[in-house]
Amino acid sequence: MDVLQSWLVIGVPGLIVTGALFVGRSRVRAWIGYGVLGAVAWALASVPGGGPSAVVLAALAVGLVATGRGSFRDTQAGEHHTQRRRFTTAES
Repeated sequence: MDVLQSWLVIGVPGLIVTGALFVGRSRVRAWIGYGVLGAVAWALASVPGGGPSAVVLAALAVGLVATGRGSFRDTQAGEHHTQRRRFTTAES
């Protein structure tokens, strides 16, 4: 299997699943997303000539870690539906 085929079979579906796991502010889903991203990077690195692909995915993981996904900051930031006021404009 060459690099293009491995991206089509492993990389693209893996990135879609990883993107779905990082939506929202769940620490558990973020850690599962890191696991999926690591597994996809390992799979692409095992393909001959797939080293640069693994580096791109590792850079994506570094960017996600740098933004604080899956850390204590995710528990501090609430979802939009938990921070809005109920259906009133009265002071509470």
